[in-house]
Amino acid sequence: AAAFPVVNNIDVAVTADADALRDALYRQAFGPVRWVEVVQALKARGVNHLIEAGPGKVLTGMAKRIDAELHAACVFDPASLAEARAFLSI
Repeated sequence: AAAFPVVNNIDVAVTADADALRDALYRQAFGPVRWVEVVQALKARGVNHLIEAGPGKVLTGMAKRIDAELHAACVFDPASLAEARAFLSI
C-alpha cells in the first residue's frame, strides 16, 4: 500500500492500494488527463496546498485558475525546493 492516498487523474479515484495505483498509472499513459476534476477532488478532501514537481509551472498555474483559494508552488531546483518548504510551513 502507498504511504498516503493518491488521487489518480484517469478516473479521479482516491486509493492507497498499490495494485489500483499501478492500474491507474498504466491507463493514464493513453487516457485523458482530468486535472480539473483532480483539483476539485483534492479541494473536497481538504487539501489547500499543492506542490508540482519538475520543470515548468503548467499544473501550478492551472490549479490556481481552477480554484483561486488554492496555494500552489512548483519545485524544480534547490532554490525552489527551499521556497516550497517555507511555503508549506505557512
